[in-house]
Amino acid sequence: MHLKYTLLGLWAALVFTLGTGCEKSESGTAVALTPTPLSPDTILRVHWLGKNELGNRADAFYLMRVWDLPPSAQLELQTLTRLSSAPGRLVRGETGVTNQTGAWLYPLLADVVWNESCLEIRQPANQSAELVLAIRMDAPRALRWETNLAAVVESLTGARTVPAPDGAFGWSLQMPNPPGHIELSRVGEWILIGAGSDHNGLLDDVVARIRRDLTPCVSRVPGDWLEADADLQRLASWLPQGWNPPANLPRISIAITGDGANVLTHGQFTFPGLLPLELKPWTPPAGLIQDPLDSFTAVRGLQPWLSSLKIWHELPLSSPPGQVYFWSVPGAPSQAYFSALLPDASNQVDHLTTYLMEQSNPWLDARGYVKFQRLPDGNGVSWGNLPSIQPFLKSVDAAGGGMVFGGLLPDTNPGTNTQDNLYPRPAPSRLFDQLSTQTNLVYYDWELTGSRIQPCLYLGQVARVISRHPQLPEETVSVNWLQAIQPRLGPSTTTITCTGTNQLTFFRKSTIGFTGAELQLLADWLESPQFPSGLYSLLTPSPTQP
Repeated sequence: MHLKYTLLGLWAALVFTLGTGCEKSESGTAVALTPTPLSPDTILRVHWLGKNELGNRADAFYLMRVWDLPPSAQLELQTLTRLSSAPGRLVRGETGVTNQTGAWLYPLLADVVWNESCLEIRQPANQSAELVLAIRMDAPRALRWETNLAAVVESLTGARTVPAPDGAFGWSLQMPNPPGHIELSRVGEWILIGAGSDHNGLLDDVVARIRRDLTPCVSRVPGDWLEADADLQRLASWLPQGWNPPANLPRISIAITGDGANVLTHGQFTFPGLLPLELKPWTPPAGLIQDPLDSFTAVRGLQPWLSSLKIWHELPLSSPPGQVYFWSVPGAPSQAYFSALLPDASNQVDHLTTYLMEQSNPWLDARGYVKFQRLPDGNGVSWGNLPSIQPFLKSVDAAGGGMVFGGLLPDTNPGTNTQDNLYPRPAPSRLFDQLSTQTNLVYYDWELTGSRIQPCLYLGQVARVISRHPQLPEETVSVNWLQAIQPRLGPSTTTITCTGTNQLTFFRKSTIGFTGAELQLLADWLESPQFPSGLYSLLTPSPTQP
């Protein structure tokens, strides 16, 4: 394994576990990011302010209260422990008992969490990549980096480090495989780790920045918690063989900050080609959605993308919908629904019902699953026989040719949520107003994240049972963390707007940066037996019984 993969993977995984955020706006709406004067050869730049600094900032007050909870500390400990052991496991096959690499690496990763750092990768055309990781560190901890990191890279590469000349701080390491040359040095308050060719031009630039500006970090807005720029198209070339990422990957820019009570996330996605979006006027299903709501999502411009999917053409369906709406109501976790305006919806649903019963039922029956059944009135289909969850699909009358309506529980009467009523639930009419008042809106999502934790976890467990994958154990550190933070999570609002022919702008205002569904997936990832690779439910042996 090339060391560049190890350094990049560890840093990226660590930053991901810290959450997401955004650029502050007085109005609480999306604000255009100020372009950063980066080299055109830069393919990744990340600047993290550090947990120490966040603890002193008023704009991170509530996030730090959640982060300082004992279950959060336990999750941080587990994540860093697993992350530090990953190079030894992946490169040398070390176990938890023999993983000395993890013991050396753990305090260094903890330093990255607590202290300001920045990572930059540059790759000029037809040249090898150059990487620099800079961390602000006091002298005693700097000595630990000098010894521990040398032990880690020697263990992983089999090469020997050479001390810096004349008794200076640091060392260098030469090896035949890329990145070829690794070195550690210190300039002012900053430890610098460079990887690349014998002459690392990026490292020279970073040293010049420190001597000129006293910092190696290029910041878009001083004070942002986390900033990142990445050329995903070029980074995709670093993926292992067998990975087939999409061809139209964008360049992304993300900025993170807060307002004291919320994490604010702002990002831009700039694609290499034109976006095939058809933003027709919103047509929300006003007659289907009832108060109160726990979540509401609307997305449009889907028709070109759905038309490109192979599965759409394999099903007996005609033109795909351009808009889809999702919502959930408090009560049973499976009271989640969707609708889509579809030409000739009644006939399309009937054709799909016939297809499922004739083509899918034999497959389900052969594998011990419950079969599809027509709904009692003949309009649509349902699957399953459990009282708590029974997916269904049918057509309903609507202007423009009808609408497809489906969900996980046919009874659409809202129940009662005993969790809390701390946060107001906007009436559907107010949510619909959000769609019409924001120009070029492509995606809108609102939810009470605390209210969605349990339903999302429940539905995730049901999906694992149906797909015959192991459930996420309730006694895990990650699930315990979800239970602890649940009553502390308030509303989340996410918007994606089209701000150019090839550009989308993302904005989210939330308690800790994640939605309920994302937190459930995050827990599954953090509990992976091969973390930071894969998910628990995919890498753990499947249960023997259906």
